[in-house]
Amino acid sequence: MALRSVCRWHNGEPAVLSSYGLRVRLSRMEDQCRVLAAAVETLDDVFYVYDADGKLAYWNARLNELFGLTDGELSGMDPTEFFVADDRAAVEAAIEDVFESGQTSVEARAETTEGVVTFELSGRLLTGDDGTVQGFSGVGRDITDRREREWHLERQNERLTEFADLLAHDLRTPLAVTSGHLELAAEELSPERIDAARDGLQRLESIIEDMRTATREGTLATDEQAVDIADVATTAWVHVETSNAVLEPPPPILVEADLERLLRLFENLFINAVTHGPGRDERTSDEDSGVDTTEITIRVVPTPDGFAIEDNGRGIAPDERERVFEPGASRAADGTGFGLYIVRAIAEAHGWTVRATAGEHGGARFEFDIDADTAC
Repeated sequence: MALRSVCRWHNGEPAVLSSYGLRVRLSRMEDQCRVLAAAVETLDDVFYVYDADGKLAYWNARLNELFGLTDGELSGMDPTEFFVADDRAAVEAAIEDVFESGQTSVEARAETTEGVVTFELSGRLLTGDDGTVQGFSGVGRDITDRREREWHLERQNERLTEFADLLAHDLRTPLAVTSGHLELAAEELSPERIDAARDGLQRLESIIEDMRTATREGTLATDEQAVDIADVATTAWVHVETSNAVLEPPPPILVEADLERLLRLFENLFINAVTHGPGRDERTSDEDSGVDTTEITIRVVPTPDGFAIEDNGRGIAPDERERVFEPGASRAADGTGFGLYIVRAIAEAHGWTVRATAGEHGGARFEFDIDADTAC
């Protein structure tokens, strides 16, 4: 029966009352039932209760509205009857799961009065005081719009990746031809001009590779495992040209992350620190503070919400701290402008956030906030 009828008494009154006190207690129970039923009726989601035989026992009016069925038609229906044929096997498996494990969740599509709806269905086992199974209850939530948005986003990401691959292919062909002619011209031109041309071609190659990486990092699913930030940072440091920069020994920080992508994140941040930090000829020793400023020092530190990477270089002006994550934001002569954009893409692919701020010694600091369910 519909949930709005569950708490009704016969003819609106308790059948037999032996005392005034009992009448009061029953009246209170009836009021509580009415409040509960009214609350469930306000839900935009479908609420349902199935008995121990897996037959529909109680529901809210939303189910009537979506399927255009009366209480009499709904009563005793099997769960699979609501859904399209292709999804019924998944619903059956979910019902078996709720009776075996005590809870379940599944997605299934149904033809409704509002068109084809994708439901996210939950189930929780119901037991009596003596432990006997009485059935299960749950909620059917319409996630059609969410799934459509995800589908369109996936298609957009796929097209973006395809575009980047095609563009990279088309650019590399003339680059290869140009490189070949450049080698032939080296016999006639000055070494300085040849070196300048080679540097330009190498920069184009770097931009192409970073562009392809930028289109992929935020779309590919992460293969997460328990990793130690200290190990990742140490390995990344070996992979990049660090000049006179120094990495302080990082402390152990355990997170759930994709190892290869996290390695790329640290490499990009280290390159950023070394590239944008002042050179040796721009720095002087500060004897009063006791801080050695003859080289860039980079630290990896734990934070209450995750970890941070900071240096003692030039730092980032407050009005530039958001813009540095945009593609093409680099102002370095040899920068591609994709380094920090890729850092943010990798962080967001893990469900993290990253922000730029000031370091302890005035340099740049990048703070990563990790969701509670991703930290070890």
